[in-house]
Amino acid sequence: DFSNFPEIHKKTVDGLQERGIVSLFPVQHMTFRDVYARKDLIVRDLTGSGKTLAFGLPVVEYLRANKLFGTGQTQAIILAPTRELAV
Repeated sequence: DFSNFPEIHKKTVDGLQERGIVSLFPVQHMTFRDVYARKDLIVRDLTGSGKTLAFGLPVVEYLRANKLFGTGQTQAIILAPTRELAV
């Protein structure tokens, strides 16, 4: 349930729900606050468990909350292990 994560903006929740995502997967639930708090983290889980969103969602929400979008400065570096995830 997204209500447990007030850090996630309503616009983001609406976009996720439009794509059929109505709550965070376990890996996303367990890692959201650590990633949002900018802690270093290594996560292992099965393919399809939601790891990419587990890292991407809190980064986007942190940048949104701290008004860091559109600054013209690099704010994050995302490493993707496969071309499919990069796309």
